[in-house]
Amino acid sequence: MKVLDPKTHGFLDYALALAFLIAPAVFDFSERATTLAYAIGVVHLGVSLITRYPLGILKWVPFPVHGAVETLMAVGFILAPWLFGFSEDAAARNFFVVAGVGVLAIVFLTDYRGRGTAEADSRRVSHA
Repeated sequence: MKVLDPKTHGFLDYALALAFLIAPAVFDFSERATTLAYAIGVVHLGVSLITRYPLGILKWVPFPVHGAVETLMAVGFILAPWLFGFSEDAAARNFFVVAGVGVLAIVFLTDYRGRGTAEADSRRVSHA
């Protein structure tokens, strides 16, 4: 059941980037977790800005590709505390795992070919 349209997904993307950028200060992450969270926040913001969806600016990356990248990133978020050695930092570990599970849920609920994507717009034009 695909209940999230591309525009709503875009809002969630920017919220996630912001969450990764402010969580280290709010939850007092360890240095390693803080560095990774800032890097993820910046990368996710960048990916969102270049995605071909209503809230993208440069629109270089097709929205379905964005979804595939997010799936990989979500798995990475879940594994990060153990891969990067901050699993003892409960606040950071829990934040990364919850963020990863949340992103996976968003991926499964998003219509990657829905109204507002270049793919859907091109199908509408070719059928008109």
